[in-house]
Amino acid sequence: MKILFLVLFLFFSFSAFANKDYTSKKLLCPTLLWGFDFVSSNKVKVIDTDINNKTKVTEYLYNTDLELSYINIFLNENNIRDRVYSIELNTLRVDVWAMTGGGITTREMLPSGFCEFVKMENIYQYIENLK
Repeated sequence: MKILFLVLFLFFSFSAFANKDYTSKKLLCPTLLWGFDFVSSNKVKVIDTDINNKTKVTEYLYNTDLELSYINIFLNENNIRDRVYSIELNTLRVDVWAMTGGGITTREMLPSGFCEFVKMENIYQYIENLK
């Protein structure tokens, strides 16, 4: 019986760890010409296009909060004050964070349905081709 519990514990521990690593996954928001390219277990390249149709790529750090089902993206590792984006894992809603007079709050949101995980090699080039 103890062996069964140990095996189940290890199985769930490893599966939870595997879900935290988004290496090589790509999240595309084609309508808005945005993308997230997870290049390692803690780094993501964010591709965003502004209102003037200029696309930039910025590398950030990220971690996954499985309890709250969010990927949090930071300027500096795990510093809540440096959070830039949050991606809700169930709906793929993207929250954009900003400093306001009342503190750090969401200022913009890419609603669920705008983004999806895709399989492609170069998400930046794909976004450029959509313009």
